[in-house]
Amino acid sequence: MQYKKTFAMVIFLIHIIFFLSFLFLIPFKLNIFFSFEIAFFSIVLVVMTSYLSYKKMIYSQAKKYQINQNLFLFSLKKIKNLPKNIKFTIPKDDLEFSTKNKIYFFATFFNLLKIFAYVILVAGFLFLNRQGMLHIISYLCGISSLLICVFIFMIYIRYESKKNY
Repeated sequence: MQYKKTFAMVIFLIHIIFFLSFLFLIPFKLNIFFSFEIAFFSIVLVVMTSYLSYKKMIYSQAKKYQINQNLFLFSLKKIKNLPKNIKFTIPKDDLEFSTKNKIYFFATFFNLLKIFAYVILVAGFLFLNRQGMLHIISYLCGISSLLICVFIFMIYIRYESKKNY
């Protein structure tokens, strides 16, 4: 990710804005604070583990295609006389997944770290509920604040990509 510092800054600013809006609208209570913070940090953990698992998958796929590309270029150098009629076929590797690829993508999506992040999200909710400290509005705002951060960051990336090209 090229803009890690920018994404961290957006997360920090939106987190502070949401929390300060709670302080101005509702008097400070410990259950509101805990609900907001547990929801926010558990959803940050879910997003970061998703990012890391997809990054790992993309790098492994890119490495696989890079090796195939080098082998293809190496085999072209050996052929000195190319035939006059060349028939190109469209490979359907990207359209139809084999069973091995389906299992690989399933394992990548449901890796242990990601499942652990979802367990923390659910365990935080259940902990707050059983302790009587769950404040639904602040819990939902904790989750939605990170979604707003991602949306703002996505707009920023689009703006930066148009500006650079």
